[in-house]
Amino acid sequence: MIQEKGKSKLLLLFGISFLSISMFIYQVILTRVISAIFTYHYTFIITSFSILGLGIGGIIAYRQLKNNKTNNQFLKDNLIKKIVLMPISYIFVLGLFYILPFSINILVYIIPAMVPFIIGGYILSSIYSEFSDISNKLYFADLIGSGLGSILVLFSLNYLGVIKSIILISIISSIAVIFFVNFLSKKYIIAYAVLGMFVVSIFVPQNYISALEKNFGSIITSKLKTFGSIISSGDKAEIVYTKWNAFSRTDVIRVDNDPNEMIVTIDGTASSPMYKFDGKDGSLDIYKKDVEYLPYTFGKKDNVLIIGPGGGRDILYALAGKSKNIIGVEINTSTIDAVRHFKDFNGDIYNKANVKIYGEDGRYFINRSKNKYDIIYLSMVMTSSALQTGYALNENYIYTVEALKAYIDHLSQNGKLVFLAHDEEDMSKIVATAIGALSRNGVSVEEATKYIAVINKDSTMTHNHGGNSQIDSPLVIIKNKPFTIDESNRLEMEAMAGNNKPLYIPNSFEVGPLFHLEKGHLTFNNFLRGFPFIIKPATDDKPYFYNFNNNALMLLIILLLVVLLGIYLLFRPMLKQKNTAKALIYFGALGTAYMLIEISLIQKFILYLGHPITSFTYVLAALLVGSGIGSILGNNSTFNKDKKIYMPPFIVAVISIVFVEILDVIFKYTFSYNLINKIIISSILVMIPGFFMGMPFPRGIRLLGTGDKNVIPIAWGINGAMSVIGSILSVIISMIFGFKITLITGAIIYGLICLYNRDRLIL
Repeated sequence: MIQEKGKSKLLLLFGISFLSISMFIYQVILTRVISAIFTYHYTFIITSFSILGLGIGGIIAYRQLKNNKTNNQFLKDNLIKKIVLMPISYIFVLGLFYILPFSINILVYIIPAMVPFIIGGYILSSIYSEFSDISNKLYFADLIGSGLGSILVLFSLNYLGVIKSIILISIISSIAVIFFVNFLSKKYIIAYAVLGMFVVSIFVPQNYISALEKNFGSIITSKLKTFGSIISSGDKAEIVYTKWNAFSRTDVIRVDNDPNEMIVTIDGTASSPMYKFDGKDGSLDIYKKDVEYLPYTFGKKDNVLIIGPGGGRDILYALAGKSKNIIGVEINTSTIDAVRHFKDFNGDIYNKANVKIYGEDGRYFINRSKNKYDIIYLSMVMTSSALQTGYALNENYIYTVEALKAYIDHLSQNGKLVFLAHDEEDMSKIVATAIGALSRNGVSVEEATKYIAVINKDSTMTHNHGGNSQIDSPLVIIKNKPFTIDESNRLEMEAMAGNNKPLYIPNSFEVGPLFHLEKGHLTFNNFLRGFPFIIKPATDDKPYFYNFNNNALMLLIILLLVVLLGIYLLFRPMLKQKNTAKALIYFGALGTAYMLIEISLIQKFILYLGHPITSFTYVLAALLVGSGIGSILGNNSTFNKDKKIYMPPFIVAVISIVFVEILDVIFKYTFSYNLINKIIISSILVMIPGFFMGMPFPRGIRLLGTGDKNVIPIAWGINGAMSVIGSILSVIISMIFGFKITLITGAIIYGLICLYNRDRLIL
């Protein structure tokens, strides 16, 4: 097709690297934008289907190569046209999503989102086909680009915001275009024009950029989002603050008919109120009748840790309780920025002398803390709109059994762990998780009921059509010592005085399932099964707190089957050919296994590195760079001696299984290290399997190149398509069995891949 023997292939490698950087950043930005439109399960569906575009691009390249074997100039010109379209496609797709009003039809988002992946799949698979003899170098450039992209996207979204990040990937892609067209001996003026256009757009005044970021069509028009819901109800509202970062889109909403409150939202939902406060202690009395204030009515309250203070409401309750030292830990730094931005409205509560705010994950903070707290408070910290990074759903670790045990262990003598839940489902699962955590501290299930009290606002008690009470915003108080009779009586008295409804208080108001558990009428397993929803406690290995009814699991299984069907239909003609089918199975298994291990490792390192974004960024970068280095060295005879077994996949399998046993030990002994040292340790650990994971793919491409090179785009395409399967499968397996089994599953697939020796793969 393309013969450029006399020209340095450095231009080609640089072009691939820059293209890979842009595609990786596009994938993350796409996930962030879709997260602000839909809930996270639908975001996962949309991004999964869009990534199938890589496979479609490979099929298009395969068919053109097959039908135009002798028309080199046609193929060369067609490739250049696709390359030039790449930066334009980013602007078109993401700009379209930004201005479109909300649509419930997910095809409106899936089809356009595929376009850059289809173009990128076509370009890369065509290049791999033509230059299969240097597949190890191409793969190295590809992976290094993706690794750089995983780091760059963090800084881009955090410091540039989403609009300028979109411009940035178009610039990076345009630079890739320049490298490609020069390598192909073409002087396309349009390539330089496109680059110049995007470079100039960087200098658009910030006020225009801010206006664009604020006026996101789906946030404004969707009734599923807080702002859209307010507008549809007939109230007048305005988004007065917007900030995008790698974690979320954060908005502050002002509603005209409520001058004393503004609403802080994350990705359009997860609302947290910001109250008007003049900074005077006397103005805090209005909060003392609220159910949220009850933990401050008895026992010690000097040292308070608030995990997820959001818009600052929980800080006000601590101030009202005369707490001397108040620490707030907020994972979303944009929320902190928003509260400080409106300091004149909220009394500058985040800068008070007795208040300290930290921008990090609450579980990570408590694991590092050497202090004891009288009250540890979590008020609706996370909703079911969990963080999304890259290919997978990313669960938090603040509601697991291990988390609650850590909180309880950090309480002072007779301290209190407090949760404000959303509803009965949250409340019941928190109670079950608390019993599990107390059990790990040697407290019997029956005795654990003496450590727990549950109170609800009477004003939030409504009735459904069946006449049963519906619980909303209940408060769960968990002590590290049993409630005394005096504490129970005081709590009940204060609850009733504030028109709040006790649901269970040891010694004084013992009713319902906890009463039967206390008296031994129920075993803990019967207690867990006695609810119409799942309340089995989440653990660090299976951190899916919001999995109440298996709907998410069933949705993912359906998604897996649909995607598998789609892949089968796309590649069906090739699967019917015996030799081609062998190659597709090899490359498909590689894509699946790589993702299973990648996602398991990212999830595993979250608690160690302290933030899901940090883990995603550095673990993935290390894995990709390690794979890139492995691809360069993979041709060495050391790794290809055995003619019956291909050793690198076998080594990956062994290392992955060893990791299941030793990672927790390493984390335990190095957790006190500073973040830089932990990133270095994490990178070294992850690069070890990554090094060997980078060898099988270019080796397969090289072997295919000795036979029918036209099959290479198909092999490349199914590798990308099956990575989606690996992503979905990782979530399904971890939901059912945990992330350790997910990692082992990836190891088993690599163990099977090692049986694909040269004779089994070559066509």
